[in-house]
Amino acid sequence: MKNTIKLKIIGLGIFSMMVFNQAFAQDGTKVGIRAGVLVSRQDYNSGNLDINTKSKLGLDLGLVADFPIGTGEVLYISPEFHWLQKGGKLEDLNGTVGEITSTLNYIEVPLLLKLRFGDQVGFMLFAGPSFGYLLDGKNSSNDFDVDFYKRIEIGVHAGGGIAIGPLEIDLRYIYGVSNVSDSEFDIKNRGLGAGVSLIF
Repeated sequence: MKNTIKLKIIGLGIFSMMVFNQAFAQDGTKVGIRAGVLVSRQDYNSGNLDINTKSKLGLDLGLVADFPIGTGEVLYISPEFHWLQKGGKLEDLNGTVGEITSTLNYIEVPLLLKLRFGDQVGFMLFAGPSFGYLLDGKNSSNDFDVDFYKRIEIGVHAGGGIAIGPLEIDLRYIYGVSNVSDSEFDIKNRGLGAGVSLIF
């Protein structure tokens, strides 16, 4: 059941990008696919309790689009559709299993404002809000409870990159604004991502 829901969400994202591509193909719209990695961690805040966290490596797969604003082909609205893995590592507070690694699978939709400079070889800068939905997760102690987390997350993506023909390479910082914990802890996701996009 969960896998069916995931496939439907991903399929809807792919379909939406195809529709956008057909609808705006004549006005400088760019559409592509992106593959990358995300180095993520979680910041915990619970009064005077000191919790040390570490980063973990996850995947980041997405669909990207650029819709030009005006006629200069410099300023774009850039919606994206990502499946990405957030989470982090922390010491077990009970001291029984050592370090616990958590992996959280999200669907995330950033809505970016992007500046592009150059044509075949150029660079770009972007920033904007993002809206995430937690699909599921797991941790190394095998006691993961998705009800510990809120499903919806609000964040910010910001970064830049270079474009070489149809290839784009970007670096971005992902900052979680909202508390994703549904418990007494205040938990926020952070991440540094890198990806390569193939633009059609």
